[in-house]
Parts: sequence; C-alpha cells; structure tokens
Amino acid sequence: MKPYVVFDFDGTIVQSKMLAVRLFNELSAKYGGRQIEDEEISRLSDLSIPDRLKALQVPLYKMPALVMEGKRRYREELSSLQPVSGIREAFVRLKENGHKLGILSSNTMDNIRGFLALHELAEFDVVHSATNMFGKDKAIRKMARSLDIGLDQLVYIGDELRDVQACRKIGVPIIAVTWGLDSAALLAEAGPDFLCHSAAELSGLIAKGIGTRG
Repeated sequence: MKPYVVFDFDGTIVQSKMLAVRLFNELSAKYGGRQIEDEEISRLSDLSIPDRLKALQVPLYKMPALVMEGKRRYREELSSLQPVSGIREAFVRLKENGHKLGILSSNTMDNIRGFLALHELAEFDVVHSATNMFGKDKAIRKMARSLDIGLDQLVYIGDELRDVQACRKIGVPIIAVTWGLDSAALLAEAGPDFLCHSAAELSGLIAKGIGTRG
C-alpha cells in the first residue's frame, strides 16, 4: 500500500512567509516587540518560535495574545495569497502515482476549502482541522485513526520545527520543506527523514521511500 501523504497547509501549501513577517511588524508595537528588518529574516529563521519572539523582544506573557491576533489577521488575508510554486504539479504527480492526499492544519475548514476551491486544487481526499496544533502529534494520531491506517502508512509534509518534532515523537515519516519560515538548518537539527527544497522534489522523495534520515 502506498503511503497516505498528509500536508500541513499554511507555509507548506500556501506561500505565506512574507505575509507572516508583515503582520508581525504591524502588530509588534502593540505587543511590546520590535520590527523585523529585511536583512535579519534569514537569521530569525534559524530560531525556534519562542526564541524568535524572544529575539524580537516580545514579552513572554504577551506571546499567546500576539499569536492569536496574528492568526486571525492571517486568516482574513488568506484569499490574497498564492499556492507555493510547483505545488499543484506535485499534487497531480502524487495522485497519478496512486497516493491519497490529505491536509492537517490549525486553519479553519472554511478557509482551507475556500483556498483550495479558489485555486482549483481538487486533489485532496480529506481535510482535517485541529484547533490545538501545539499538540500536533496527537492531531496526527487522531487523523490516522479516522482514516483507519497505521502511523507507518502515513507520510507528513510540513515546514516547521514542531512538525518534525511531532512526527519524530510518534514515529511518522516526515519530509520537511524549506520554503516556510523555519530554515533548512533549523529543520535539519530535528532529524526529518528528508529535507525538500522545492515542490518539484516532493513526488521523487516519496517514490524513493521514507527511512533514511537527513
């Protein structure tokens, strides 16, 4: 049986990196932080989310409120964003190769389905929305149960350090993509099965089989 390929949504399917930077800069003063300068985006990408917010001088007690408002603002602007370059073709190739495709995201079902419809991305067999994605390992387990498949029959595609950490925790193969906010170096430290630097690589990496880390 070919593995069920499950994608994160924001940052993995949706090209959202620069919107995230802009929204932070618009909200930073309200929450006591400083602006992100263009020349430091790369350096900040090497840091985990808590360390990133610390470097940007956001007080610890204000972080949850900043994240919540940032997510709300992001969702309001989602329809203005584009899919990651080449991701549509990757979906088509995976379907042609016999894989089922899913999405697991903290975004809302309406937002996800609206974006997929707007951009005519009709290849997905299932979409799951999980409100608490800081417990992503639990969300992945729950999704696997709902699909009646074992964790070893699933491959996860994500762009964040926490994606890799969650999959390593429960033994799910993980391909970490490097076009989101988290850098290749940060992702590699967590030990994904593969690092993927362009959407064109995805179907080939999955066809190779998952098992060799790095």
